[in-house]
Amino acid sequence: MNVPRPYEVVAPLTVFEVLRGLRRSDRRTVEDFLQRLIRQPSLPGDFEAPADDGRVHQVKIVGDWLVSYWPDHAIREVRLSEIERIE
Repeated sequence: MNVPRPYEVVAPLTVFEVLRGLRRSDRRTVEDFLQRLIRQPSLPGDFEAPADDGRVHQVKIVGDWLVSYWPDHAIREVRLSEIERIE
């Protein structure tokens, strides 16, 4: 029996730079959410937002942060588009 490969999180370098710059507790909270996305790539956000690429991105409130993403089921990836602090 073929087991499908797990989803991967893919993001621009700028998103990973934001993640790397977070306080340890915030980073852990966001990373826990990303692990959940790998297991549940169709997880709906708290709201949706149109993006410049023409897609509707899911936006999830994760602690003090907004995480924007969309699943690309064809290649088994969750694409992060932005992580930003809630003001």
